[in-house]
Amino acid sequence: MNEIICPHYKKAFQVDEAGFADILSQVRTREFESELHERIAMLEREKQNEVKLTEEKTRNEVQKVLAGKDAELASLQASRQADLAK
Repeated sequence: MNEIICPHYKKAFQVDEAGFADILSQVRTREFESELHERIAMLEREKQNEVKLTEEKTRNEVQKVLAGKDAELASLQASRQADLAK
């Protein structure tokens, strides 16, 4: 027999091996589920952060390409204007 002290009433009581195993299983299951939910939430936050970072990187790359194309277009227009002026 195992003796357990109730955390609420601070009284000791006896439980047999089967009852003790059942209580232990409940505690383990609750703790496991709690840790699992915390881990899932953390992974979701990490995933969201990665998505935001990837979106920002993609946005920056597109801006660089657009800036390069704008510069190329301006150069071609200036060259065309120079050719027309001749």
